[in-house]
Amino acid sequence: MRSLGLLALVTVTACFPSNDPTSSGVDAAGQDAPSTTIDAAPPSGPTFQRCVGRAFTPPPAGDWATLGGQLAAAAGAPSHYVTDEMTPPASSPHLTARFIYGSIRKDLEDEPVEVFVDDCAGWQSLGQHVTDGDGAVDVAITLPLGPGVYEARFAVVGDATVATGYLWLLPAGTRLAVTDIDGTLTTSDTELFQQLLDGSYVPDAYPDAVALTEAEAARGHLLVYLTGRPYWLTNRTRGWLAELGFAHGAVHLAASNLDILPTDGSVGEYKRAYLASLIAKGYTLDLAYGNATTDIYAYLGAGVTGDRQWIIGTNGGNDGTHAVADSWTPRTAEVAQSPTIAQPFAF
Repeated sequence: MRSLGLLALVTVTACFPSNDPTSSGVDAAGQDAPSTTIDAAPPSGPTFQRCVGRAFTPPPAGDWATLGGQLAAAAGAPSHYVTDEMTPPASSPHLTARFIYGSIRKDLEDEPVEVFVDDCAGWQSLGQHVTDGDGAVDVAITLPLGPGVYEARFAVVGDATVATGYLWLLPAGTRLAVTDIDGTLTTSDTELFQQLLDGSYVPDAYPDAVALTEAEAARGHLLVYLTGRPYWLTNRTRGWLAELGFAHGAVHLAASNLDILPTDGSVGEYKRAYLASLIAKGYTLDLAYGNATTDIYAYLGAGVTGDRQWIIGTNGGNDGTHAVADSWTPRTAEVAQSPTIAQPFAF
């Protein structure tokens, strides 16, 4: 079965401990194409801030602004989510969140949400913002923030339920590593479906999948978890990564159910387009991990050549990729012995 998606990870020096990550030329996506062996260099530039993991207590619940909001909350448990954003520091960054209740995924419309961002000095309020007809808010982050990762909390005024996300402010030239989740970090695509059927089930990970992400982070890569899972699995995805101890990173899920079909034209094209958007911001995709033909399609389309892809399972070796069989242990050892890379900031 084809994989559902990719994830992007970024791990950096912490201001607070997290409780939760020689060929030349220009490739098809317009970025300089690094070779399989990535040159080492000392870090340079400003220090990367990691403002995550601080305890947060939302303001006490207030009154609902509308009867519709109160009825939406009565539909069941919240599944609010925030879309992680990766963008340059001087790009007028925004964060988008959506507020949903119950198995019917009822949108919370026309209700105020208070937004907080940790700037490493504490939680800073960005005021209240009212959800639109899709239960969403799009909030400009107006704090004076430099390169780093910043945790954000969106608190519904009517019931004090909270959504969590992260703003990654990355200068142009930041070097990324990308990994798929389902069938790549998990032992098969069916692990997700077992978790959906049994909420207590913890999907199995391939041997040394966690260690692989840690090794890439230790090497200096900012890793991207880009997945074709639908948006309503954001919190479950974050929870699984944190529970097993994967390196902390930015998480991107599909905003539309049309993007999750296991074809090149659906999930493959969705992933390719997202990776192309990162390249357009000046970022470099050094290497990628996956398992499916849709992964290979997306990576090649974004300019990640086959010799910079590691594919686990039956599709390994296709289109010049590195074949990986049943374990990430050999690749983890290889990464651990590789030199650190240069980033446009210091850790």
